[in-house]
Amino acid sequence: MKKLICFLYFLWISALPILANPPLPSPTHGFSLFGKLKYPPDFTHFDYAYPNAPKGGILRLGILGTFDSLNPYIVKGIAPSLISYTAATLLEECYDRAGEAYGYAAEGVEVAPNYSWVIFRLNPKAVFSNGDPITADDIIWVFEVLRTKGTPLYRTYYKNVIQVKKMDQHTIQFIFDTTSNRELPLILGQLPILSKKYYETHKFEETSLTPPPSSGPYQIESLSAGRSIVLKRVENWWGTSLPTQKGRHNFNRIKVDYYLENNTLFQAFIADQYDLHHENISQNWANGYAFPACRKGYVKREELPNSLSGGTSGLFFNARRTPFSDLRVRKALTLMFDFPWINKHLFHSFYQRNLSYYPNSDFAAKGPPSLAEKAILNPFEKDLSAEILTQAFTLPTPQNEEDLRSLQTQALSLLKEAGFEIKDAIMVDSKTNKPFIIEVLTADRAFERVFLNFALSLKRLGIQLKLRTLDAAAYQLRIDTLDYDAIFAGIPQSSSLGNEQRDYFGSERANTPGTKNYAGIKNPIVDQLIEKLINYTSYKSLVTRAQALDRVLLWNYYMIPGWHNNVIWIAYWDRFSRPLILPKYRGLDITTWWFDPSKADKLFHHTQEKNPEIKDKPSLWQKFLSWFSSKFTSNTKK
Repeated sequence: MKKLICFLYFLWISALPILANPPLPSPTHGFSLFGKLKYPPDFTHFDYAYPNAPKGGILRLGILGTFDSLNPYIVKGIAPSLISYTAATLLEECYDRAGEAYGYAAEGVEVAPNYSWVIFRLNPKAVFSNGDPITADDIIWVFEVLRTKGTPLYRTYYKNVIQVKKMDQHTIQFIFDTTSNRELPLILGQLPILSKKYYETHKFEETSLTPPPSSGPYQIESLSAGRSIVLKRVENWWGTSLPTQKGRHNFNRIKVDYYLENNTLFQAFIADQYDLHHENISQNWANGYAFPACRKGYVKREELPNSLSGGTSGLFFNARRTPFSDLRVRKALTLMFDFPWINKHLFHSFYQRNLSYYPNSDFAAKGPPSLAEKAILNPFEKDLSAEILTQAFTLPTPQNEEDLRSLQTQALSLLKEAGFEIKDAIMVDSKTNKPFIIEVLTADRAFERVFLNFALSLKRLGIQLKLRTLDAAAYQLRIDTLDYDAIFAGIPQSSSLGNEQRDYFGSERANTPGTKNYAGIKNPIVDQLIEKLINYTSYKSLVTRAQALDRVLLWNYYMIPGWHNNVIWIAYWDRFSRPLILPKYRGLDITTWWFDPSKADKLFHHTQEKNPEIKDKPSLWQKFLSWFSSKFTSNTKK
């Protein structure tokens, strides 16, 4: 017996170091929020990328808007599109599986079994475009500067990170104050890689048009402020052969031209001033592609399947202002938005109405609340309207004049309760006699006809809608400074909701300049539901919590929900090829396209338009003209 006791005591003493310091989990090649990774450790490329895609050529894009800064991470300024192509991230998001990411600048990732920390091990080959190595010091600096000087989103994102430790030159550990925020390793994996050394002599918080060193596949070659920018593929880029990058970033150059008006943008595409057009105007898609090049097949049109969430889009009311702080006012205005008429007469019936803040996704609330949703909402029952707990959220679908009059009656009743009345055909505040005027801001003239129709509907109530169309810079300034009554805006939503919802709908960011909480939502129930969503335990629980949050947002009428399309409309000049497999959670992914010289050569002979980076073989006639010209020139010199 004594021998047995001594043996057990020896085992206990031997095990103490292991119990005190349990072995670390082995580094893995990726991270998944929802179970087993799709791709094995030895995978060579994503399924939606063609690994042998040739490099070369140029892609020309046209964008509506402008830019005045190369820093997309701060509130100040407007950064150009595709600027993210110049910055690598720790992990690369996988677009054919929700909530998954694989090694990029970090070749390995380790996550604590209880999600209390994450460790990233950097790829020792990773360097900036100027040759400087990417080290742990860069990662720690980026994290801290984004949290202190970046847009409000980063403070929201990294709220639960309490410590960052440099384990060695290529290893960084992030430690959390929670074990229930499972998304943190994924969003830290999205950290952009910027040069600490460069920003030691350049102010990060100031706008600048001086290109910093690039860590991503492209660097800025040239630009004309507000008008155009050219990205050049980094020669011998360190990440080219990584499984997450194989077959991607194939163009030698990407040129982006900026246009101030939609019609000018579209006419430039027709004139072959740029190559690829992502169409978002139904009138154009229905009637605008009868030009010769399209009829002859030189321009291809495609409708790509759209399995992406439409994101949160709509006309956001600024609830920081009176009278939009009153739910009854917001609801009354929503009732008067005649989407069926707009869709039929302006949109050619192409669109579906959003009945969710997460349309076209699993997270959208559908029908009356389920038992699981009620279990989440019941603790707030005394502060919620009965509708939220018992009914499906719906929006008006008036079909005739009688329906419109019924909605008008409901809206008038709500406005009367809110302290308004009609005097001499004008809606006024009963106490101050101040007319009810709502100013809607937009930077896109394509929305003007929509809001002119809405203005006619509100006129029936004696409400005046003023539509103000601003240039992109002025519009962005008004948004960033929260200076508006209402704006039509969109917030992209991912396939795995999480910490970003704090910035979109949380009280903490309601009054912060540059916030995405456009409505100024300050609702303690919404705040608690967001925290529940962030602390989900499975995909099923995430879906249920998102649906519960969706209901509360919808029934508070913070915005008039927008609309979405079940397909993605694209048109392009036939100079390109792409993989047959489309990523489910990306739709249009130009990083996997490539320039096709044979198609470009064929198109050249048909159109006499020449891509700047393809040397076409001259025809016999062209050769003769060249020979004749040279002879003529030489004889003249003699």
